[in-house]
Amino acid sequence: MFAQDIEVTTACPLNSLTGPTLQSVLAVTITCVLTNLAWGAGDHANGHHDEQAHWMAPADAANRSNPVSATATSLARGAEIYKANCLTCHGAEGEGDGPAGAALKPPPANLKVMAPQHPDGDLAWKIAEGRGTMPPWKGAISEQDIWNVVNYIKRMSAANDAGKDKGHHDDGHDHKH
Repeated sequence: MFAQDIEVTTACPLNSLTGPTLQSVLAVTITCVLTNLAWGAGDHANGHHDEQAHWMAPADAANRSNPVSATATSLARGAEIYKANCLTCHGAEGEGDGPAGAALKPPPANLKVMAPQHPDGDLAWKIAEGRGTMPPWKGAISEQDIWNVVNYIKRMSAANDAGKDKGHHDDGHDHKH
């Protein structure tokens, strides 16, 4: 299942949510908002966070190989975890346009643009550790599921790039770790 498989039945995707799904969306949204309030707009207690600064994992984490093959099972599980925990901020297509993302400073990353530029280990570390308004998912979801989400995000961004020039997107940041 990929982002394009998510059925949208109303103008606002939250209108159709009920029960456990709505509770999950609200829990993630509340977590993001409270994190934003507690930490301010940045990820440093001194308030000197540069919203334009490029977020990079430590080299040893970024260079970790993905131990989970991108099988159909992994991608389906990654999609399930993404929909439950990431969609409200990063959006159905990973473009940083989720319903809760509009209120966040800095805004959520456009994963379709960012993910192809970063190694799997970098993405896994960022998901696990969090930063600023993005909560750390380590402990909330298993390490295996973090790698499943990495596989899903990579596949989602690869589907976006199908048929396009896969040259490096120049965002002014050095992506070497």
